[in-house]
Amino acid sequence: MSQASPVVFITGCSNGGIGSALAVEFAQRGCLVYASARSVTAMSDLPESIRKLQLDVTNDTACEKAVQTIIEEAGHIDIFVSNAGVANVGPLLDITVETAQKVMDTNLFGTVRLVRLIGPHMVKRKKGLIIPVGSTAGELSIPFMGYYNPSKAALHAYTETLALELKPFGVHVMLCSPGSVKSNIADNEAQHYKANLPEGSFYSANEDKMTRVLFYGQNRSPMPTNKFAKVVVDKALTSSPPTYMTAGGTTTLWSFLKWLPRPFALKMIWNATVGELKV
Repeated sequence: MSQASPVVFITGCSNGGIGSALAVEFAQRGCLVYASARSVTAMSDLPESIRKLQLDVTNDTACEKAVQTIIEEAGHIDIFVSNAGVANVGPLLDITVETAQKVMDTNLFGTVRLVRLIGPHMVKRKKGLIIPVGSTAGELSIPFMGYYNPSKAALHAYTETLALELKPFGVHVMLCSPGSVKSNIADNEAQHYKANLPEGSFYSANEDKMTRVLFYGQNRSPMPTNKFAKVVVDKALTSSPPTYMTAGGTTTLWSFLKWLPRPFALKMIWNATVGELKV
């Protein structure tokens, strides 16, 4: 590995997900890659050339240790990809505040924690690229996706602001907004999702709708994960990365919907994902 090789740090790299595919693609392009996940064993599919770190992005101390390790070993971080995230499904009226906070802590504040640690190093060097991974669900909300929608919407707003504030220092920020991409995030959520809604839920007769929404993206001709990774890495390794990029099986549809008056777009999404509710 050449000393000139870009140093890339990626969170959320468990097997079968976007982060894992990105780690492999960056490594194949000659980058020195640090991949992280809550468990090192969850990254067993990654080649030995990729350095693996155990990291819970909701833990301040763990974030500090991970960044310190990379800086001590590699000297700097050229590209930071904040991909760690969790799904969340269910009616907003039924989701506890505690659960909502956990989703936001991973999907939004996980990025915030690490950017606060990595950003100053990039500013001092006057170079670097930060890539928060959002979602098209953060642009137009999908019903019954719980706090996944607002967590990604907040991440998008945070990323756009960050891009404006870091540009004068020569640090790039690229918001990555995946559409339908083959991933394990829905499967992971399905393992934790309890089919039985809380007692007294107004939506108790519509449990099948929750599962349908959870797997909506995975059932809409999702882009293969490795193909999506190639698109992202192509843009990340250019001299002037875009401030926004999107790719995936539903991105053409979403682009069309965003041009429509918002009430019409949201109604179309409702009809496509939920349809009639039993009330």
